[in-house]
Amino acid sequence: MDDIVLFGRVLTVDEERRVHTLGAVYIHDGVIEAVQPVTAPAPAGFGSARRVRTEGLITPGLIDLHNHLAYNTLPLWTGRDAAYATRYQWPGAPTYQSDVSNPAQALGIAAPAAALRYAEVKAVVGGVTAIQGSPPVTRAFPGWMVRNVEKEAIGVKKPIFQSVLPATPDQLDTTAGRMVDGRSFIYHLSEGVDPGLRKEFTLLHDHGCVGDGLIGIHSTALTAADYAAWSAAGGGAVVWSPLSNLWLYGGTTDVLAARAAGLRVCLGSDWTPSGTRNVLGELKIAATWNEQTLAGALTDADLVEMVTANPGDTLTRAWGIQVGRLAPGALADVAVFANVDGDPWRTVLRATERHVRLVIVGGRPAYGNLSLLQAAGVDDAEPVTVAGVRRGLVMALPDEVLPPEPDLQREATKSWADGLAELAAVWADPGGSVRNARRRRAVGEPTLEFVPDMPSAPGDDARALDDEELDQLVMPKFDGIGHDAGWINAVRRRAPAHAQLLKAAMDRF
Repeated sequence: MDDIVLFGRVLTVDEERRVHTLGAVYIHDGVIEAVQPVTAPAPAGFGSARRVRTEGLITPGLIDLHNHLAYNTLPLWTGRDAAYATRYQWPGAPTYQSDVSNPAQALGIAAPAAALRYAEVKAVVGGVTAIQGSPPVTRAFPGWMVRNVEKEAIGVKKPIFQSVLPATPDQLDTTAGRMVDGRSFIYHLSEGVDPGLRKEFTLLHDHGCVGDGLIGIHSTALTAADYAAWSAAGGGAVVWSPLSNLWLYGGTTDVLAARAAGLRVCLGSDWTPSGTRNVLGELKIAATWNEQTLAGALTDADLVEMVTANPGDTLTRAWGIQVGRLAPGALADVAVFANVDGDPWRTVLRATERHVRLVIVGGRPAYGNLSLLQAAGVDDAEPVTVAGVRRGLVMALPDEVLPPEPDLQREATKSWADGLAELAAVWADPGGSVRNARRRRAVGEPTLEFVPDMPSAPGDDARALDDEELDQLVMPKFDGIGHDAGWINAVRRRAPAHAQLLKAAMDRF
């Protein structure tokens, strides 16, 4: 791995919120060696490092702390015009199985690697370097372009674990033991606006699962008193997904109460059926909510830290190494944005996919402007057009991390074009694609599959597509990358009456 020096304006997002107007970020062996003004002497050993003059704003890579990657080829979905009260209602909507659940299951069988890598590309074009929410897989899949939160094994094996579905008391007792050992627990908590959902927090508390290791997804039904109790138990993190919350429930997390209690508030896109295409877009929804509902109580820096330092500190607790801040010793996960504003914090808030110039994950360039990728040592980037601008993707894993199994090697080195072709084949004949995949499995071929984590009804997580469903299966419109005009118009046209604020948010894209 080549040493790299990035030059440009640097937003460190460190504890002092320092900015270097003319700065340099020195990267060695996947870790940040130094962050300093360009006039300071270079650290030893960087004489032959690759020098990348970004002409942009260098920031920590964005962290999406809540997503469901299995569904991110699917478009926005509207279950009904009226708001739901809890997360347990909309999976039973008449169109959920046909429009969301069954298509995701088909992809998990017929094109799992292509679908997951496509979801990663949707994230990375928004400056994302780490994401939560990969589905369970039948074989270890090595093809991650960005860090997957639950799959990372930094220091110890799987220091972070999750549960999408409600946990039983016995399961929570086991969870409490893991948390005592220092592991972190990501849990869909009290999702909806029904006050009765608060009992989920009470159950967690009673079984010793509330504390700094708890990462509560949504937590929309919790009150200031709940957050105070959480804080008293040691703190923790709340993950806010405003678009999805408003789209489904007409309300969202009381982030001011969570912050007042000392909890770290982070952002997550949730998934494309009711959320943004990447967390850079979710920032714009959060900024609109802050402006129109919270009277501007959050500063620009507060919002940007929800996708950098806050989730980074949350991950650092489990991983034992800094991420989400540009500081010596931190993981070299970096994004570079065009300088669209004189204020660096506002630059991140105003940036769209068009302004993402470079993304580096663990010291390895993953995406960006073709000339910047070349300067960073990439000579085989695949061209891709995002938001009307030409960019490059680095899809293939380096030889030293490739798996020994030939079929998994093929998946890990699959090109962008080949992945798109594989997905197109599923869209053209979803039922036939699933049947072909099942025939290959029946004759003993090695099989990689994923299992979507949001079944069509509570307790329905083991269901399979039968012949009748395959005969009737129709894939919905294929969802693109980046928040393009089609997506913006879809939100404006389809936003439910209880989520009209989202229309105003589209002016930020």
